[in-house]
Amino acid sequence: MNDQKLFALWESQNQKLEETLKLNKKLVREITKGQLGDTIGSLRSPKLFALLIAIPYTLLLCFFVFIGKQAGAPFVVFGFGLIALIMTALIIGYLYHIYLINQIQGTDEISKVQKQIAELKVSSFNLTRLAVLQLPLWSICWISLDVLKSSPFLYGGVNLLIFLLLSYIAYWLYQRLNVQNSNSKVYKFFFSGNEWDPIIKSSHILEQIKEYDS
Repeated sequence: MNDQKLFALWESQNQKLEETLKLNKKLVREITKGQLGDTIGSLRSPKLFALLIAIPYTLLLCFFVFIGKQAGAPFVVFGFGLIALIMTALIIGYLYHIYLINQIQGTDEISKVQKQIAELKVSSFNLTRLAVLQLPLWSICWISLDVLKSSPFLYGGVNLLIFLLLSYIAYWLYQRLNVQNSNSKVYKFFFSGNEWDPIIKSSHILEQIKEYDS
């Protein structure tokens, strides 16, 4: 076999090898993309379960606001009203999360998937911080205006202390739930579990897909 035939054979084998490698790379990418879809899709169930609880819970809060208004209880209206507003924002946020999950599973464009995962991560982060702000409002809901008028110093003072304490706890939690404190136990407690871990895992899988495309 002369050199020309050997070179042609080597060229043919090399081309077949490159085609095989490209095919394997494509298959691995598709498998990894499927893993990404399954991982991010695992968020859907806990999100839907949270909505299943949050929606009737918020309606109940609105009912308390209505009762408080009828009874002439301004603290009940104010406290439960603000909590209901926060819960409404959380519900809207969770609905947006489900929308993002569906979008991520339905697109193959890596740039879009990367942006949507980032939006999902930031939104989940902000909603968690928003949720802790309702803590001091619970001390307002149960204040009776009549009792406050009859005992402004004792009753009012005790409720004020409770409000300030809960406000401090809410502020403390809000400050700890910051990316700069990502190594703290408080941060890890809130940002872990079945509503957070799939987002982190999906980010790692996305990096693998980007390597396959490079």
